[in-house]
Amino acid sequence: MKQFIIQKMAVKNLTRRPVRSWSMIFFVFMLSFSLMLSTVLVDSMKDRLEKTTDRLGADIIVVPKEYERSMADSLFLGEKCDFTFDKKWVEDVASLEGVESCSPQLYMQSLAAGCCSAQVQMIAFEPETDFVVSAWLAESKIKMPERGEMIIGSQITPEKEDEVIFFNEPFKVVGHLERSGTNYDTCVFMTYETAQEIMSSEKWYETFRERPDSSQLVSSLMIRAEEGTDVKALARTINFRLAEDSPLAAYTTNAIMSEAIQSTQSMGSYSAILVALIAVLVVVALLCIFTITINERTKEFGILACLGADSGKLAGMVLTEGVLIGLLGGFLGAAVGTSALLIFKNTLMTVLHIPELNTALSYLLALGFKCMLLALLVSVVASLYSAWKVSRNDLDGLLRGEEM
Repeated sequence: MKQFIIQKMAVKNLTRRPVRSWSMIFFVFMLSFSLMLSTVLVDSMKDRLEKTTDRLGADIIVVPKEYERSMADSLFLGEKCDFTFDKKWVEDVASLEGVESCSPQLYMQSLAAGCCSAQVQMIAFEPETDFVVSAWLAESKIKMPERGEMIIGSQITPEKEDEVIFFNEPFKVVGHLERSGTNYDTCVFMTYETAQEIMSSEKWYETFRERPDSSQLVSSLMIRAEEGTDVKALARTINFRLAEDSPLAAYTTNAIMSEAIQSTQSMGSYSAILVALIAVLVVVALLCIFTITINERTKEFGILACLGADSGKLAGMVLTEGVLIGLLGGFLGAAVGTSALLIFKNTLMTVLHIPELNTALSYLLALGFKCMLLALLVSVVASLYSAWKVSRNDLDGLLRGEEM
């Protein structure tokens, strides 16, 4: 019998038993679908961590001791924060051996009200000492903002292209940063002088009942270590050298992101274990169904053998059925998974507290192809035992309908 006849018969066998066939396809579908979703979730979080760490550009961050978690949430999840400490501590840190650059940043939070273009994180920095924001501006060929000017993140869209309003005060937009896939895409950057204009406004006083001096306030101190310096040792030195009454603590970039890193690693491990368990269950389920099915089809195989089908062709028909089930189940799982990610992206990000999902079409297509390959492999593996049993039975046994 020619190969295309075997394939045609395999298709007919599947269509003739739709309940059995769709049950097997469903098992493979769940494997492909689970792998698709879990991989996108884990890859997105890993990618976010890497981009945030690279974008930060600092080896060590100094923040108030009780606000380490708030800083991590701000960097990774984009949560708004507005903690501060006295700028007098900056000189103490900058004078330590091993510190190459030391630049303060001030975090302010705007309001979701008519007085502001958007509720975003506002970040003030010092152009004279800065090595973080200035590097981004150089990459995007944007000039350094002056007093009354701002740089906005890629995801901020003001009503007027060249103007934003905060606390009823208009500010000129002199540049849009390129998309980075980090929380900085929803931030606004300005100089300390511009920050003082905001804090001196009537709306600020009306809201917070204070007129602070921004020049004396710092939220985080970004530190770049000298080349060859042990970053962890430098962080310990900073913590040791600061006075006992200091409200500050120094953390390496990895340390301040450690909880997010551990959560991502745990999610990756759980995901791998889950997919492995599902794969095993799918193999077992398909193996059982294939075994039961071929024992019901012994006379069918016997008749085909009488018509000239040798053991290899009979085994090939069973394997073809496994291939078709794997391809269809894998394709449906990848397609439904891709559609769900594209349609429910924002919902998934909100429910699962994930700051960003990678839904680039090229990435999803490549991942979908890998899911289909795994689904195909699992389905073929499950059908191998049945194909082997069919190939080893003699003609008389098949015609008598003996159990294989």
